[in-house]
Amino acid sequence: AEDAPAEEAAASDRCGDPSKLASKLNIFNWADYMDPDILTQFEEECGVPVTQDIYSSNEDLIAKLLAGNSGYDLVFPSDYAVQILISEGLLAELDKSNIPNIENLDPNLMGLYYDPDNTYSVPYQWGTTGLAYNINEFPDGAPESWAAIFEPDQVCQHSGFVSMLDDEREAIGAALLYLGYSYNETSPEAQQKAEDLLKAQKDCLAGYDSDNFDDTLMAEEIVLAHAWSGAVATARSENENVAYTIPKEGGAIWQDNMTIPADAPNKYTAEVFINYILDPEIGAQLSNWTYYFTPNKASEPLLDEYYFDLLKSGGMLVDDDIRSRLQWIERSDESIIFSDTWTAVKAQ
Repeated sequence: AEDAPAEEAAASDRCGDPSKLASKLNIFNWADYMDPDILTQFEEECGVPVTQDIYSSNEDLIAKLLAGNSGYDLVFPSDYAVQILISEGLLAELDKSNIPNIENLDPNLMGLYYDPDNTYSVPYQWGTTGLAYNINEFPDGAPESWAAIFEPDQVCQHSGFVSMLDDEREAIGAALLYLGYSYNETSPEAQQKAEDLLKAQKDCLAGYDSDNFDDTLMAEEIVLAHAWSGAVATARSENENVAYTIPKEGGAIWQDNMTIPADAPNKYTAEVFINYILDPEIGAQLSNWTYYFTPNKASEPLLDEYYFDLLKSGGMLVDDDIRSRLQWIERSDESIIFSDTWTAVKAQ
């Protein structure tokens, strides 16, 4: 390798110490959340093939890691899930000497409540939760209120063409918000009202979906969806009738993170991969593909003009007014009630 051409040497700076890299990397991620070209490039540059499995919710991820011996080297939990995984002793402390690109990250998105010193996690992508809608079905403009999806007389106008996220904290949280509570309200009275609201809505839903709603919105099989911003933008990139809004009552803001399970077989290689994702060019490539927001300050100037045009025209950009209406999902000792409520909703 002494005669390696200069460009190969430059590229291999992104690969850490080749003698310490594992023969493979196993990652566990959300659906449609990693540009497959990035995985191919990492393998070509660094010689490590990456295998990716998919989960649909933070709760699925937590259960998998709690069971032990998952075999995964890298997982992508949201904010509150990082907090749960830390409290359960399921995450490894990051060796930041292997992640020098951490300096590229926006300081405002570091040191958040769930991991104040970023001991266990670094930001991956962030976004919002709101309503996706088809403009042909809403000729008067974006739905103003969550009533559009929760009040039977409104949601049932689109019966069979509506979906909710298959996610206990998001679905119940949105119901709580519409009812005038916090996304995180755990009082039995509020949870019962949210349960009743979700049950009343259920007959008119096509179903609960966190994995494929971008495709169903694109195909107009769904015209109103409880949804994550970037996936709606993906749908809009194929069908301009799809748009997004944060209703007047508000929505959720979240940040997904790169973390390493405590029993990960290939920790060093996972840290090299994290550093690779935090490279300015790779970070831009990632968000240009996912249409979520990058936490990487060094990537922002490299984002496509199309990215900004799409998000602006589709209603996904976050201004100060919208940000003031967004809430983080948080956990407390009382949060278990969300699981009980969700079980009751699903059982009906």
